[in-house]
Amino acid sequence: MKRYVIVGASFRCYTMFVENLLDYYPEHGEITGIYDLNKTRCEVFKKRVGEGLTIYDDFENMLDLEKPDAVIVTTTDAFHHEYIIRALNKGYDVITEKPITNTYEKCLAIREAEKKSGKKVTVTFNCRFMPAFVGIKEIVASGKIGKILSINYEYFLNRWHGGDYFKRWHRLMENSGGMLVHKSTHHFDVMNWILEDEPVKVSALGNRVFYGDQSKSFATRCKDCPKQSDCQSYKSQTVELDNELYFGAEHEDGYIRDKCCYLPDTNIYDNMSVSVLYKGGAILTYSLNLFSLRGEGSKIVITGEKGVIVYEGVSPSDNPDHTPCFKVFTDEGKFETYPLPVLKGRHGGADPVLVGMLFAGENPEDKLGQCADSFAGIVSALIGISANESIANGVQIDLAERIDKIR
Repeated sequence: MKRYVIVGASFRCYTMFVENLLDYYPEHGEITGIYDLNKTRCEVFKKRVGEGLTIYDDFENMLDLEKPDAVIVTTTDAFHHEYIIRALNKGYDVITEKPITNTYEKCLAIREAEKKSGKKVTVTFNCRFMPAFVGIKEIVASGKIGKILSINYEYFLNRWHGGDYFKRWHRLMENSGGMLVHKSTHHFDVMNWILEDEPVKVSALGNRVFYGDQSKSFATRCKDCPKQSDCQSYKSQTVELDNELYFGAEHEDGYIRDKCCYLPDTNIYDNMSVSVLYKGGAILTYSLNLFSLRGEGSKIVITGEKGVIVYEGVSPSDNPDHTPCFKVFTDEGKFETYPLPVLKGRHGGADPVLVGMLFAGENPEDKLGQCADSFAGIVSALIGISANESIANGVQIDLAERIDKIR
């Protein structure tokens, strides 16, 4: 049985890695060590995982004593690089949550450490395991629609979900790189993966038009707000794990999980548009909206020389009657509908499948290339990092040279 240790006792870490390992693959791996600056959050993990999990107050000491098969990194994005590099330097493989990191300089440092160590960094992109993207990947790989010429990808979050990013550490660019890095790295990666191509130029626009508006704020945090019933972004704290990890741990580090999303000290965007040119000539036109009123989901149109793929993803909570599928239109004017399986588990069932590949060795051949390495993780992050640079400076960013340096 393989042994894993965790740095970063987060909600995402538990629901993505620990929960799926315990529920689906307990005979294949165990979490034996955990490190986080907040000990209360570590205690929450230990209560749920069991006495076999040891809490450490020193990261290096944890590695020396546990000698894990891999280190799982799920800290705040801005610190991913620190623990990835320290683990590599100690001779351990790393599994990291997306994004791999949030600046170009950190990307270079990770690749240098990986090459020197001879160990491996895996980035967990669950979009590659979602039935819709798996189906689209297979259709594109089959040649059915020919060479891809353009992609239009619209992604929109409702005000409950979108607003939640403005309540947490993600609300500061220095922590997360904004949503074009933290959130969109998923979307950029899955497009890179489907295209099997590399981006060469990026240009973007972005602003903040809904959140960070002091006139809408009536309290510093949601739990103290007198306008809870009137706020479209209010989230009642009914999830036990969320309460234990954050509200029950505030006394240690003062981290507030439910800051008002309208406080003006945020510095990330809520309204973004990105254009990406690929080596093969395809152009991706991407938009991200964090304040939608029409529900939550995405719309993707992939146009090839011989056909078009159309996919519209709808959150089940917004439309429980929606039948998951995508359509392929051919140049003969015909179309075929491809129904999609409904899987158990978070993120459309993608999380358990991803964890199965990582921890249980399922699908070892990985014919679709779903298991992403550090290079893929960095290229997707660089699109978002470069998009932020484009927005800030009003320029188009040339990615070819940057990618060559991390190749």
